[in-house]
Amino acid sequence: MKKPRDLLSTLAIIGGLLLVLYPTISNFLVMRNASRVIEGYDSAVEALSDEEYARIIDAARAYNAKLAGLSGIPASDGGWDAPEGDAARELKAEYASLLDLDGNGVMGYITIPRLDETMPIYHTTEEKVLQVATGHIETSSLPVGGASTHAAISGHRGLPSAKLFTELDKMQLGDIFYVKILKETFAYQVDQILTVLPEETEALAIEPRADYVTLVTCTPYAINSHRLLVRAHAIPYLPSMEGEVGVMGNPINLSWPHLALITALILLAVVLAGMRLRHLERRDKDEFLEEHGGAHTAPGKGEAHEHAGRHFK
Repeated sequence: MKKPRDLLSTLAIIGGLLLVLYPTISNFLVMRNASRVIEGYDSAVEALSDEEYARIIDAARAYNAKLAGLSGIPASDGGWDAPEGDAARELKAEYASLLDLDGNGVMGYITIPRLDETMPIYHTTEEKVLQVATGHIETSSLPVGGASTHAAISGHRGLPSAKLFTELDKMQLGDIFYVKILKETFAYQVDQILTVLPEETEALAIEPRADYVTLVTCTPYAINSHRLLVRAHAIPYLPSMEGEVGVMGNPINLSWPHLALITALILLAVVLAGMRLRHLERRDKDEFLEEHGGAHTAPGKGEAHEHAGRHFK
């Protein structure tokens, strides 16, 4: 019978492995939830009538035009000539109701092939959003394309529970990513990568006639004193790109060196557990023989002599 200390050592090994694998297990659960959210979003989009779709997308583009107008961009360049009243306050009040089909705050989703990631895009960058997905910076344009728009999408980096924008520093000039909003998919190609201080927001400004999306995260890794800005400009979305949109990535939330180390540790744990089990089996067998071996041996010899005696009578 195994002693309590043997059970505790086995549980310690199992607990250690679960602790080491926590980032991957948690990221898998986050990705599974993201997949469900995206499936629900696609279903809600499919249920839209053409009239509903036109109303929603037109409202989002009118919002962007007003936002560009506040930046001084005229209607001829996609802005708004004369915002009336307290336009900034009105836009802030209007923001939450735009592109929110089910009332859950999801406005669409983003696929970044370089990161092997597809993530929902929620309204705002509240912490509860950034723990599980990406968030739209509400002072930026809504990501519906068009002239004089600059949408900013933020994601956490280095969370143990989810990968999200952890590998955003791997993005390169020329990389393409996709933003799916309602029935439209927009393609963007990276043209600028900057590292700035948190208060340096000039690179997120709306530029006349430009159509930008910038991905934002903290940097350096685990220090988070600066912001990494990966800007991309709109390019035509081609049918050949369709197979890349909405693809869920690999749930492993570990770097390859880290993964190799964990694999080695798991193999070592398995070897040690096997050696421990063999030791326990030998010990239990020795204890059993010590307790019962003599009692079985004596009767065996006596019975042999007794049978032999009966045989020659």
